Amino acid sequence: MTVNKGQKTFNFALKAKAEDVSKVEAAIQNHAAWMRNHHSYDDSKIQLVHFYVAKSEEFNNPVNPAEGTTGNVLFSINEVYVHPEGIQQHMEHAKAWSDFPSFLSVLQEFGQVLVVAGEVIETL
Repeated sequence: MTVNKGQKTFNFALKAKAEDVSKVEAAIQNHAAWMRNHHSYDDSKIQLVHFYVAKSEEFNNPVNPAEGTTGNVLFSINEVYVHPEGIQQHMEHAKAWSDFPSFLSVLQEFGQVLVVAGEVIETL
């Protein structure tokens, strides 16, 4: 499915020190499992256009990786919804998710950028 201008998103950028990576990864894996239960790429559940999580070492100089890394790990959680009401449906289901408080805690502790109900303003 294609991402279109005007669709709503969640985009979270997290940064963790090496000793915290397993805590962040566990929360992300738990969130992904919950997403699989309540979201889909068809109209059988809360309808997504796109969902992915990326992970990378943080570079001292992103334009010259040869300068090494900081020791931190960066994560990017990205969700794009077919319909604007998907954001509200997601939040309603999240309130009933038993692990929502712990996931929210990880977002609050490690989140650097938390785009909630963002709008796609450019796409290919």
